[in-house]
Amino acid sequence: MAFGAHADDLELDIGGTLFKYHDRGYAIRYVMTTNNMSGQWARLLPDGRVDRRRPPFGEMMPQRKLEAAAGARALGTEPIHLDYLQRHYVRPDGVMEVLNYGTQWPEGIAPGTPTILAAHEDPEAVTRVAEMILGARPEAVLSHGHLGDNLEHIGSCLLVTKAYRQAAESGYTGALLYWHDIAAMTFRANYCRWDTHVDVSAEWERKLALIALHECQKPQVEKLDFPPWGAACGCRHAEVFDIAAEGTPPLYYTEFLAEIFHNRR
Repeated sequence: MAFGAHADDLELDIGGTLFKYHDRGYAIRYVMTTNNMSGQWARLLPDGRVDRRRPPFGEMMPQRKLEAAAGARALGTEPIHLDYLQRHYVRPDGVMEVLNYGTQWPEGIAPGTPTILAAHEDPEAVTRVAEMILGARPEAVLSHGHLGDNLEHIGSCLLVTKAYRQAAESGYTGALLYWHDIAAMTFRANYCRWDTHVDVSAEWERKLALIALHECQKPQVEKLDFPPWGAACGCRHAEVFDIAAEGTPPLYYTEFLAEIFHNRR
């Protein structure tokens, strides 16, 4: 069960891992924690330049959800949208609205719906995610980590972590893994330390094709700059994780966690 804050997060950071274990018979739970109402829409121009604009949320949100659905289908599933609000959005008049107390709420969204920055402080939101984990009882929960510079990724991490702990108190025995975001270099040396990795060399080209489904965000997949984690892990391409919670045997002996613990540093 993988929780990404935004459409394209799962594909960019753990798309190879998801492909690898889907091919081996695993059922994937593909969860979006935000409503994907904000972001730049990039378009590749005929001359090779990229045009970027910030469309109103009523245009941005359905497009990003459409692309999330395409990514999930490639992994044999459908997306689950928790729909917690992003921290800002563009109004129909083109004005960027930052969601603070007293600001104008997006039309059609219930007032009081927490933003992804505050969802981890909402007991109902935490219980909702905990119940999802308990209902599916996945071998592992995969989440953004906390060593990043994207506040919505960190908010999603806090929500998933608190929900995981609540689920564990109710008998859930799976593991919790934090992946490293490919672009979060703010913490420098700490970003080059991880607990374990998954070798995704055989899945790499398919991962790039999966990312390309998010055309409004990544119109030039061939120009993405991935960290050289594969070389550090002794393979061509790797996705790296921190082990936030190990879970309880017999999950150690399942195929995915066998690789996770075999590759532990």
